[in-house]
Amino acid sequence: MIWLTLGIIISSLGGLLLTRYIATNKHSAEHMVCPIGQDCHSVVNSRFSKFFGLSVETLGTLYYGIIVLLYLASIVRDVPQSVMLIGLLFSGVGFAFSMYLTIIQLFVIKKWCTLCLTSGAISFMIIVLAFLGYESVFVEFAYTHRDLFKWVYTLGMLAGTIVTTLHARTFVRFLKDFTITRVEERRLEMFSHTAWVALGFSFLSGLGLVLTDRWREYTDSNAFIVMVVIMGVLITYEVILNMVISPKLIGAHFDETSLEAHDHAFSRKVAFAMLALGTVSWYVLLLLSVFNWFQYSSGELFVGYIILIILAVAVTMYVEVIIQRKAQRAYHIHDDTVDVETTS
Repeated sequence: MIWLTLGIIISSLGGLLLTRYIATNKHSAEHMVCPIGQDCHSVVNSRFSKFFGLSVETLGTLYYGIIVLLYLASIVRDVPQSVMLIGLLFSGVGFAFSMYLTIIQLFVIKKWCTLCLTSGAISFMIIVLAFLGYESVFVEFAYTHRDLFKWVYTLGMLAGTIVTTLHARTFVRFLKDFTITRVEERRLEMFSHTAWVALGFSFLSGLGLVLTDRWREYTDSNAFIVMVVIMGVLITYEVILNMVISPKLIGAHFDETSLEAHDHAFSRKVAFAMLALGTVSWYVLLLLSVFNWFQYSSGELFVGYIILIILAVAVTMYVEVIIQRKAQRAYHIHDDTVDVETTS
């Protein structure tokens, strides 16, 4: 046990030094040293370098610092098992966040930061060592506190559904007249981050329920496989809409990027379709989680989900066409008015 604890402390100290190096050098004129020659500088200074207004390296410093203090305390004195369990759960959250950052590098920025990947590897090592050292504590807690997992899972579902609804409402308002303020941009970013947190807590608590499902209450449910698929769809939705399409449209509005007319129209249509996909997916996942669907087979539930998605996307595409036509008519009327005034 002592060797595992020392391994966690040493790994956390390495992560702490790494995050402080990034924080110190990210705004310097000289690019940071990347061991395999990748572009660390552009990655750590990207628009995804903040989460809820805090820089990623600041969050990393807090995470590694808390882990170091917690496990150092466990060496010098007896620490209650509940506190060590918090450390284990905190390690899990840290690893999940590092996976979120890896997804951004892989699918969005499409550039690798070796320093960031090293931090992710350290987070993985910490969660493995923490689980090996305190597996019995976690298992005992998981089996005796399944109701807590249920509450966390349900709250995560509710939060994700509400936040995605608000996000869709704000985003459609932006797409309607292509007008957005910096405040609204930050609000959209907050909605996206909150949805990721809700998705993360729902996934982790759901995983806890599945791993402790001794009587196969959940895994034998007809809705289980459909819920797993929807969880994957929601991750895809968050990546495509909030990390790829949204930055393009907002960047074009603020002249940070340039979109051709065809690209802009395509991005708008994809945005409307993804909003329908994400909103319906959250509501269906919530309904499948709250109510019993034993009278329907997995195939029937999946087909019903697909039908709802098709209908929602069809409706949003129709709405997008109407909005686009209204915008074009307003634009032509404005041009005619300007021409008349110029002629006069």
